[in-house]
Amino acid sequence: MSARFGSEGFGARVQDLLGPLGRAPRRRGEPAEVDVRTGRTVPAVTVRAALAVAGVAAVVVAATAPGRVVPVSLLGLMVLVGAAPAVAPRLPLTALLLLVVGVRLLVADPAPPLVLAALVLLVHVVLRLAPVAARTGWRTDVEVAVLRDDLPAALAAQAGAQVLALVAGLASAADAGTGWHVVGLVVVLGLATLAIAPPARPWWRAAP
Repeated sequence: MSARFGSEGFGARVQDLLGPLGRAPRRRGEPAEVDVRTGRTVPAVTVRAALAVAGVAAVVVAATAPGRVVPVSLLGLMVLVGAAPAVAPRLPLTALLLLVVGVRLLVADPAPPLVLAALVLLVHVVLRLAPVAARTGWRTDVEVAVLRDDLPAALAAQAGAQVLALVAGLASAADAGTGWHVVGLVVVLGLATLAIAPPARPWWRAAP
């Protein structure tokens, strides 16, 4: 795929189709054009849509946890909070989403293992997609390589978190005490810190 800096819209596509024939001669002193070759890409709108789906699904799963029923009006606000990071990813709305999910789990009855496993997966997806969405605009194309960056490490972290969620869910179901709630919160805070902390090598820099 080729992209031309400084050109957008239908005119840029026509110039790409025509190639050198569709370009005016460069004047003296005018900077040369730059063609950038990239790998496979996906629209940033697709990334934001996936982020919105994961965020809304997380609050809905948290709202359906055992215990006190969430009123419809409050559920509507929770859904808006779940979709908010996809609309304005540069604002601290992802932290607000995590806060809403955490508070709901605290006031609810102990959740079964499947609910905890689903929340761990959905929150992880949100934390992975939110930084990418924050660095892109609505019309940006995101390389697939960016989304797959450090994927083995992310899968390993997800597997470990799923095991801890399963153990915590089984312990809560067996009335093992409230200590597992504290352990669960510590684990969630630790995973969130690791996911939000800036990496040693950001994805927009080339590998050494």
